[in-house]
Amino acid sequence: MEDKIKSAFLEMKRVEALDAVKEALESGVDPLEILRICREAMEEVGKYFETGEFFLSELIYSAEVFKAIGKILEPLLILGGEGGNSKGEILFGTPLGDIHNIGKDLLITMMRAQGLTVHDLGVDVPPQQFLDEIRRTGAKILAMSALITPAFISMKEVIDLLEAKGLRKDVFVIIGGGVTTEFARKQVGADAQTLDPTEAIRLCSDYLKKVEAC
Repeated sequence: MEDKIKSAFLEMKRVEALDAVKEALESGVDPLEILRICREAMEEVGKYFETGEFFLSELIYSAEVFKAIGKILEPLLILGGEGGNSKGEILFGTPLGDIHNIGKDLLITMMRAQGLTVHDLGVDVPPQQFLDEIRRTGAKILAMSALITPAFISMKEVIDLLEAKGLRKDVFVIIGGGVTTEFARKQVGADAQTLDPTEAIRLCSDYLKKVEAC
């Protein structure tokens, strides 16, 4: 069963992957076990992307497959209490002035596949909303993505607000998206910047482990 699901993922066979999951459920396999297998499969896809064996198209397609499986498993996982097993919370949004969401949505799917709880604020998010949601959720990580440079102004406003309200030291800020660079990171005051979704997950996971260890 495990090999069948993973093979379908890595071979980009959506129908086969969904059928394998349904068969596993019908045969009594724990939904949590199926979720673990799918998460590992997504992790493997990410590794292939890092090594250049897979491209963005494969990454996007596998994320869509994972989301489809998630819709099947979600009702069963809620009943089983999966929500209590989060590895940490992340607040994610595209800042005011930018309405692009493909990269954001892809990364959110990959983050959730790794057991992270992600609060998706959507696109064109005002700075104050980021601040309000940080307070409401208590998330230790704020992720912002952008595909146009005017969004940098909003990113800096968000970080300045966190600073002004005394929250900056408790929030790890990571930015990404096609126009972001290390120079942009320094200009807006973020802690990290990457264009690689697997690196973004690694950076967030490493930070959450540090917080937990403190």
